[in-house]
Amino acid sequence: MAASAREVLRNPVTDESAWRGVELRGTTSWIYTLPASAIADIDAALPRVRELELTKICRADFPLPSIASDLAALIVALNSGRGFALVRGLPFGKYTDDDIGRIFWGIGTHIGNAISQNAEGHLLGHVRAVEGKKYMDKDVRGYQTTAELFFHNDNCDIVGLLCFRKAQSGGISRIASATTIYNEVLRQHPEYLDVLYRGFHYDLRGEELPGYAPITPHRIPLYSYYEGRLSCRYVFTSIMQASRKGGLVFTAEEEAAMKFLNETAAREDVRLEMTLQPGDMQFLNNHVCLHSRTNYEDHADAEEKRHMLRLWLNNGARPLAAEFADRYGLGLGMGVPKVGAEAVVS
Repeated sequence: MAASAREVLRNPVTDESAWRGVELRGTTSWIYTLPASAIADIDAALPRVRELELTKICRADFPLPSIASDLAALIVALNSGRGFALVRGLPFGKYTDDDIGRIFWGIGTHIGNAISQNAEGHLLGHVRAVEGKKYMDKDVRGYQTTAELFFHNDNCDIVGLLCFRKAQSGGISRIASATTIYNEVLRQHPEYLDVLYRGFHYDLRGEELPGYAPITPHRIPLYSYYEGRLSCRYVFTSIMQASRKGGLVFTAEEEAAMKFLNETAAREDVRLEMTLQPGDMQFLNNHVCLHSRTNYEDHADAEEKRHMLRLWLNNGARPLAAEFADRYGLGLGMGVPKVGAEAVVS
């Protein structure tokens, strides 16, 4: 990827995306509870969408007229406000597993367009542990394990997570403001700015297209400032795996910068924790939020194990520098290389 002129933001961001967990803990302003009228809308839409292939369901097929104004406000909050919301109130035991997938997809159509989450082209993904997978091992993605995850964000505008089943213990969702972390860099370590804007090579986790190298040939910035908006892309594990695969060596300043980001995101005053209940839907703007999860102990019964559904949604609401949007240099914009379009709901 050719180098381009970049604008470095040297002043703190003071908009709503610069929140701190300590200020929101114990409040409910970020929680939206579905009213009875929304459940009636869902029940009216379900018979129609049950006859459709899940990936063919569009917004017009899943109207939610009674909460149209609430959804509009939630989308504004995601795109240009705090950057996250928790949606509660779905009567989980009322619906079949297939219905839950269609409801989650249907609500997602009001927020953005689903994109591929992996090289298999899965559009409705599963977050659950896979036997024998270990965090930080080659080509293993963190969600396939029970380990505590480093704070990171996903390669799309909005990530949605629906809780199907909770773990026996642990598995607490953690989020942090990437904007607040940037402000902390400015306050404590402005010397890291060059590292953040220069970025790192990323491991493609075995999902590169034929003929492509297993790591990005160029560095991907951790932060990008474009048209007055600060955006973040940070996956520590992918950076570490790229260094191992490519024999890359970090400078002392690069190591210190990543250590600072990891520690700041995990700070008690910065992070916000939430325990997702069955039916809860969490939506995060990946440009301004990082997310993580504590380690967990799973149930012995396979039918009871922790299980989340995930959507990656793009809505194009945020202006992004061209080289940051097409960060893997494949001409595909955001989203991993897509070789299919399969929704997995079983």
